[in-house]
Amino acid sequence: MQRNKTFGFDYYLTKETIKEYQEKPAELRLKWLYFGNLLRKQYPQEIIKLQDKFRDKF
Repeated sequence: MQRNKTFGFDYYLTKETIKEYQEKPAELRLKWLYFGNLLRKQYPQEIIKLQDKFRDKF
């Protein structure tokens, strides 16, 4: 992981890792995103604000 000059972070993944992810069914990948969003919604507002502030800063 490396700090991106414009925003957030860049993640470096191998071509093999990307290929393995692409082979997963779209439904499964959408479920991962959905449950990740549900989890974040359960965080206290203070944590969400800190995360957003961190994202905006970099």
